Amino acid sequence: MNYIDIHDKVISFREERNWKQFHQIKDLLLALNIEVAELQELLLWKDKEQQSHIIKEDVKDEIADIAVYLIYISEHFGIDLLEAINDKVAKNALKYPLEKSYNSNKKYNEL
Repeated sequence: MNYIDIHDKVISFREERNWKQFHQIKDLLLALNIEVAELQELLLWKDKEQQSHIIKEDVKDEIADIAVYLIYISEHFGIDLLEAINDKVAKNALKYPLEKSYNSNKKYNEL
């Protein structure tokens, strides 16, 4: 399944339930933040050993929830999500040239 198929499936799911009326941008952003927090909660107060036992399916579900809200937010603003990601990687490649950023955790303005 490609991105267009996923995008259309997510939007169709919402349209079939007439949920767009509830998807004000403020609420979508809050929901995104909550889903990110739910992903973080899987690691909360766990040491490295406990983190290694986190159930992959739980992480997968939270990542999917985050992706769905990103699709809704992108659709709200008329942004092609994959194009935005591609453009951002290109911008980051300019800000973090390999010869300066390799094996470094410094921010671009510190390189």
